[in-house]
Amino acid sequence: MPDSPPTRPTMLFDGNCGVCRAAVDRWREATGEKIEYAPYQEAAARFPQIDKHQFGRAVHLVEPDGNVSRGAEAVFRAMVHCGRKRWLLWLYQHLPPVAFVSESSYRLYAANRKPIALVRRIWWGKDLKPPTYHIASALFLRLLGLVYLIAFVSLWTQANGLIGDHGILPAQDYLDDIKQHFDIQFPPASPLDPIWHTPTLAWISAHDGFLNFLCASGAILSLALILGLLPMPVLILLWLDYLSLVHVGQDFLSFQWDILLLETGFAAIFLAPFALRSRLFADRHPPRLAIWLLWWLLFRLMFESGAVKLTWNEWALMPDGSRIPNTWASLTALDFHYWTQPLPIWTSWYFAKLPEWFQKLSVIFVFVVELALPWFIFGPRVLRYVACGGITLLMILIAATGNYNFFNLLTIVLAVLLLDDKAWPRFLQRSIRGTDWPVLASPTRVRTLFLVPFACFVFVEGALQVKQTAAPSEHYGPSLISQWNLRQFFLVNPYGLFRQMTERRPEILIEGSTDGDNWKPYEFRWKPGDLSRPPRFCTPHQPRLDWQMWFEALNLEGGRMTAWFQSFIKKLLQGEPNVLPLLEENPFPDAPPKFVRVTLYQYHFTDADQRRQTGNWWRRDQVWQGPAWSLPQR
Repeated sequence: MPDSPPTRPTMLFDGNCGVCRAAVDRWREATGEKIEYAPYQEAAARFPQIDKHQFGRAVHLVEPDGNVSRGAEAVFRAMVHCGRKRWLLWLYQHLPPVAFVSESSYRLYAANRKPIALVRRIWWGKDLKPPTYHIASALFLRLLGLVYLIAFVSLWTQANGLIGDHGILPAQDYLDDIKQHFDIQFPPASPLDPIWHTPTLAWISAHDGFLNFLCASGAILSLALILGLLPMPVLILLWLDYLSLVHVGQDFLSFQWDILLLETGFAAIFLAPFALRSRLFADRHPPRLAIWLLWWLLFRLMFESGAVKLTWNEWALMPDGSRIPNTWASLTALDFHYWTQPLPIWTSWYFAKLPEWFQKLSVIFVFVVELALPWFIFGPRVLRYVACGGITLLMILIAATGNYNFFNLLTIVLAVLLLDDKAWPRFLQRSIRGTDWPVLASPTRVRTLFLVPFACFVFVEGALQVKQTAAPSEHYGPSLISQWNLRQFFLVNPYGLFRQMTERRPEILIEGSTDGDNWKPYEFRWKPGDLSRPPRFCTPHQPRLDWQMWFEALNLEGGRMTAWFQSFIKKLLQGEPNVLPLLEENPFPDAPPKFVRVTLYQYHFTDADQRRQTGNWWRRDQVWQGPAWSLPQR
């Protein structure tokens, strides 16, 4: 005589099967108390209506109405009891091919449980529960706050000289030009058109006081994020604050890590807990889709940076019609990198002296990290750990051989999200108090309303950019970003770090004179100048004038001079007190020079013998010297 039906659905499984136990653990987290789980070895006597020989072949679901199902059907019915994916059971019941494929797949899986268990244990470890990211997400948000803090404080120390009222490229002049452009080109222009084209809070005011306020408020908000105060609103304000500065920063905030910080900061909004205060490891688990968004960003950053190294010269031709040699493809890029990078450090000199085989091996390592490991991001736990380790190691090596401000730290912060809770020390795991999103559950409806459409947009737009980077085409159509006029928000950006390795190092020497005969050099704090001065560390600070001088030297070598550089020369002739602090020292402390001239040199690291004999880190050869500049006489 069979027992009375259970009061709630009961799933019977093989308690001696490790794969079955792991699957049940996952289901138990997802369904909570809605379904009872029992090993058939203990509960078979309660259900004599089921042939005991069938228990070991498939799971069985016994429902309160007495209905018994097995295999794939039992799984689908269990989902219905949890209020999820009812359409799967409908397809199973109404489309025989779906039922056939489902049951065949289930039988194949059940018949190969031991090898499957071995493979899963190798890749996922002993714990087969869905990975959680309490620790990684909490650390990610606080480390992102640290990166924001570095970016704002670094810019704050330079803002007046770069984009202030008396700076090299005044922000107010830039916004006035934009407004005038719209008035001329699109009359009658809407007052909102310039704001949409250049979204920045500096439309309120672009003078020194407000620019300093933006930097100061950004620093304060960064501290609030580190402390976990109002994380979601703070992240929104941080993104808007930095976006405002990037737009008015013009040439000085045109770097890939600036847009990377903006894209990371915007995606992080969906990761942050909606609470007055983040409780570190006691927060509710973030939406997994938000984690995937940031994984997708890290994938694109690394993979596109690797792909462009091989494809950048697809259409770059020499005067004779041949392609420009690609030093990455020939594995010789690092023969040049250490001494041609924008701001080398003293370790760069030593790395440049390593043997040729080491340099080629290093290039191969870069390609492995940038082209192969990004695919591991979407793989099992072990592969994600490998990706995290490889990317982090590459970033550490880059930071140890060159000045790349907060870029390396920001990339490592993104890689932290690849480590689930099981990867961290046990004392941190024991600190977790937050609840998890159930495996089969969704985030709150309000968050989903924004997160799901945005994620779809990012995945599609990002995929188009990856395709264009990996297989460049002249017929590449307009992206969604361009079609919807959203490029100015930097939501999804193409990346291509170290795309082309420069094989020369032109350097600009700026000199001033009061009489046209005796010249004194202007020394920069960080870029090469004095041959005997060791290259210096400035990470995580970014001296943006020194960086732009590297690009300007390449422009001068090609016979071009940019507007910002001409403005800079003018400020030196004026002795502008806001600009001069950007330099190491002012050789004309009493009065500005009457003349300024520019000389272009080719720099190269000294070899070991030259270093011993002269003590110099650099040697140089003059290429070109321009005429003396002076202010027009009134």
